[in-house]
Amino acid sequence: MTQVESRSNYRRLFKEFLRQSYINGLHPFIYPTPVRYAKALWLVLMAAIVVWTHVVIVNLTLEYLDQPTEIHMAPDLVHVANSPFPAVGVCTANKISQRLLRSYAVKLYQHQETFNSSDDSTLQRVALDVDEMAERLLVLAQFYLNPLEAPRLDVAHLQRLHWLLTSYHSDTGGYSVRDILRQLSPDCGDLIIRGIVYGSKVNTSQMFVKRPTSSNVCCIFNYRRPSYSRFARIREEDNAEMRAQPKVVFESNSILNSVQFVLQDTPENDRTNTFMINNAFQLKIFPQEDYATVQSTTLGEILVDHNTIVEIPIQPTFFSSSEGVRNVPPQARRCYFPEEGRKLLNQTYYSIDECLLLCRSQSMMNHCGCVSPPMIGSSTNVTYCGLPDLPCLSKWKSIWYGYDEYPYLQEGKDQMAQRECTHCLPTCNGVSFSITSNVAPLRRNYNETGYFMGLLKGLTNERPLAVIKFYFKLRFAQATKSELVSTWVVLLNRFGGILSLMYGFSIVSYIEIFYYLTGKWFVYIYRSCSKRTVRAGHSLYWDELMPKRFRAPN
Repeated sequence: MTQVESRSNYRRLFKEFLRQSYINGLHPFIYPTPVRYAKALWLVLMAAIVVWTHVVIVNLTLEYLDQPTEIHMAPDLVHVANSPFPAVGVCTANKISQRLLRSYAVKLYQHQETFNSSDDSTLQRVALDVDEMAERLLVLAQFYLNPLEAPRLDVAHLQRLHWLLTSYHSDTGGYSVRDILRQLSPDCGDLIIRGIVYGSKVNTSQMFVKRPTSSNVCCIFNYRRPSYSRFARIREEDNAEMRAQPKVVFESNSILNSVQFVLQDTPENDRTNTFMINNAFQLKIFPQEDYATVQSTTLGEILVDHNTIVEIPIQPTFFSSSEGVRNVPPQARRCYFPEEGRKLLNQTYYSIDECLLLCRSQSMMNHCGCVSPPMIGSSTNVTYCGLPDLPCLSKWKSIWYGYDEYPYLQEGKDQMAQRECTHCLPTCNGVSFSITSNVAPLRRNYNETGYFMGLLKGLTNERPLAVIKFYFKLRFAQATKSELVSTWVVLLNRFGGILSLMYGFSIVSYIEIFYYLTGKWFVYIYRSCSKRTVRAGHSLYWDELMPKRFRAPN
């Protein structure tokens, strides 16, 4: 087959496709036109439409694969009495009480001197006096995960202090940094001095429990998380303290019947230099059973300045997912059902903050072989970091929070990806909270007797005060439901609507194009090659032997 014949066959095939195809806009290419470049302009327009529609189809397909569910607002409203009230942690900038620190330093110094006076002692001297011992103990605050702190740690001093604490707490099975930090932090009765719950005065020392967090030891209200202390005796005491807390039923949405507390800062002579700049109170609002640190930003943290009144309305939103959503993989629907989350963490409780906590703890284990004691919030079957591990924890903080280089790592980017915790997802069913804050200045008292009335009666501004008020914003809350509405049938319907609207295209059109590019083209080539073979080799004999068609006379 010559080149001219090949071009002729291709042209015949293309014209036949244009003539017989049901796609709109192709017939003008086979009709003659007196306008110059008319077919070229029409071709450009058709190509642009085809490319644009297929880009839209590809985007719809990618969106479906990425998120096949849609959230619809349910018509029902739910009373806020059906919603659990979140836990509230009150933290002070003074992480370690100077008074409690000095008392503990006296005991350690006496223990050091007692052992050094004996002949068989191998305990090295940590400090020359009580003041130096108290200064050495401030290094315990470095176990908190404050990303901007970069202390200079002396390995020799850390090792000697580690030996001293181990010897001093030998009767209880070793020292616990978690429990020591809680022991040295200011008491809740000194931080939250008064409270009113729905119009009734309460004993704040009974309403709050003191628990360690990743950044501080906080006094927490409405907490329902079991203790994870290193020692069984302390765990039992903590759980008994939590069970003894009065149960509060939250049913009101009025600011007049809110939960109110008065905060008072620690005295000047009781502060230590364990914080950076801000000396405001810090509020952590989180679910009752979660670890007391907001990591997923689902609720939030609020700074309460001195001499202010802060109103915090809380609005719950109930959300759920239909059974059809279960058939979608968790990474596509962006949530876990309860049994999936429990199986993922291998424990009875799941939340996105709980998953992030375990992920961060696992990252510590991978880098340093232990977990910072304040971070032990979900399991006691881990290795607790001690004072000799502080240099490694400081280096770990640098890579977790994304600054500087971590020379301890050898795996590079693969290890860094572990801290991203991409497998942690929210729950498919539950309650979410949104919070806002309204801040007003607290009028200072101008007499020695203090305030005359209300919750502040008798108090003065000798030590900075602050008032916080919590209440439900509305009496009813909205409910949402996630349903599987974007099935492959709906997706196919969208494709058909777009293609038919633009140029009458359908799935049969794809088959038609495939047929002309494969089967029809193959038939043309095969027939052309067959005719060429007959003409080149046997055309003479075939012409002679072929009988002539009989033609009847006119």
